[in-house]
Amino acid sequence: MENQSVKKINIAGNIGYVISILLIVCSIAAMVGLGIGLIATAVVSNNEINVKIATNVDISSKGNFINKIIPFVSIDGVNLRNITEEVKDDIKVNDEDISELSIQEQDGGLNIKAKTNEITISMKKITIFLAATFVYLLVVTIALYKIKSLMKSLKTAETPFTPEIIKKMTTFANTLIAVVLARTIHGGFVTLLTSGKEFNLSFDLSSILLVAVIYLLIFVFKYGAELQKESDETV
Repeated sequence: MENQSVKKINIAGNIGYVISILLIVCSIAAMVGLGIGLIATAVVSNNEINVKIATNVDISSKGNFINKIIPFVSIDGVNLRNITEEVKDDIKVNDEDISELSIQEQDGGLNIKAKTNEITISMKKITIFLAATFVYLLVVTIALYKIKSLMKSLKTAETPFTPEIIKKMTTFANTLIAVVLARTIHGGFVTLLTSGKEFNLSFDLSSILLVAVIYLLIFVFKYGAELQKESDETV
């Protein structure tokens, strides 16, 4: 029974070892692409790009559903029925993202045309974002190397309760903390770039829970190692 359990651990170690190598290759390839993009954006980091987007949306439904909800919808305090009946040209909208809006009734629904406010994209922000992404991937790659080392030990281990495996699990868990922190900082840069808001840190509770579970497993493995040591000494 024990041999069967050890064989399953070895198989899991082999599979994890192969997967970790594939993930490392993908991560390094992504880092190379990011590095090239980072160099390109750094050269023009003082430039800005101005963008305006126009879109056209057709909303329709079977029956009379759209017409029934029109009286209950308002834009900037103006009822949608009044807009579709009285306003023929584009209207100015007091919105953070949309500058102009036109709404016209059509068979079974509405035709909505909208233009966004001018969006200024700073190449300097993009450069910072790419740099943050590069650092994040670097930390992830280091974590993948740590788990590869752990899987390499597991695929040939006669028992998982050894000081070597426990040490490698602890090293991986410590690296995972760095991954969570790097991901949090990277998320702040994403918010800064996409919304233009201030840099804001937001922690992912699921990632924190994952780290806590891994540390809990480490304590279980340490306890198992102590029990195995006592058993070996007794024999």
